[in-house]
Amino acid sequence: EEKETIGKIFIKGHNIRESQDIAYKMIGYCPQHDALWSSLTIREHLNIYATIRGITKNQIQNIIDKYIEGLQITEHADKQVSCCSGGTRRKLSFALAMIGNPKLVLLDEPSTGMDPRSKRYLWDAIISSFQGTKGAILTTHSMEEADALCSRVGIMVKGQLRCLGSTQYLKNLYGAGYTLEIKLKPHGDMDDVKNFVITSFPNAIQEEEFADRLVFGVPQSTVISLAQCFLNLENAKNMYDIQEYSFGQTTLEQVYLKFAHYEDTDVFENKAV
Repeated sequence: EEKETIGKIFIKGHNIRESQDIAYKMIGYCPQHDALWSSLTIREHLNIYATIRGITKNQIQNIIDKYIEGLQITEHADKQVSCCSGGTRRKLSFALAMIGNPKLVLLDEPSTGMDPRSKRYLWDAIISSFQGTKGAILTTHSMEEADALCSRVGIMVKGQLRCLGSTQYLKNLYGAGYTLEIKLKPHGDMDDVKNFVITSFPNAIQEEEFADRLVFGVPQSTVISLAQCFLNLENAKNMYDIQEYSFGQTTLEQVYLKFAHYEDTDVFENKAV
């Protein structure tokens, strides 16, 4: 754990140092590693946390049923946590963080270890839970997760926050524009395809080349009309023996890697928000 060095944190106007009792009641926390009792059931966990949160006895059962049904873990509700899958335990950790209707929820790698289907379902539950006056701070190494859940994204490099903004803003500011990936048929000619790309997309940069595949970075300024780009690529499929292609905007993952692999982070000072 790191000790804070400077600054203050306020939650709904309450300094967490000066008004801990009030501030902490407004916080929910879902840790990266499940802090659960292996011998207790899911239902027992929810009951204990609801009691600690000060929920009245006549409301506790409704709260428990709400999360068990809402997260689709009914069949596991009376199982000991030690007998549940990692995905089910993550759902329980999220539910425990939400009990008591906190104004701010801290989510640390909420979908770690979950299969794609369970992950997507949890993401939908998270999105639907944070509406109106409730907010969340999420930490993750998954850019897919950040893109799916976050309205604003910050990227940290060497312990410093290097950028902050919406995902679209970061893609526009730090991304390379678009990525064009082309896969050729067995008899396709690489040189012909390269010439086509350079002609159609001036200033395009070849980033990768494999046996039958080419990848280009296309500056955003080069693309005036997406419709025209796709029309040109469709016409080129038969002309240059192209089996398939993909043309899309720079992903958040690529923006993240650009920061993570860049040693001299001062280069980004003028662009950081």
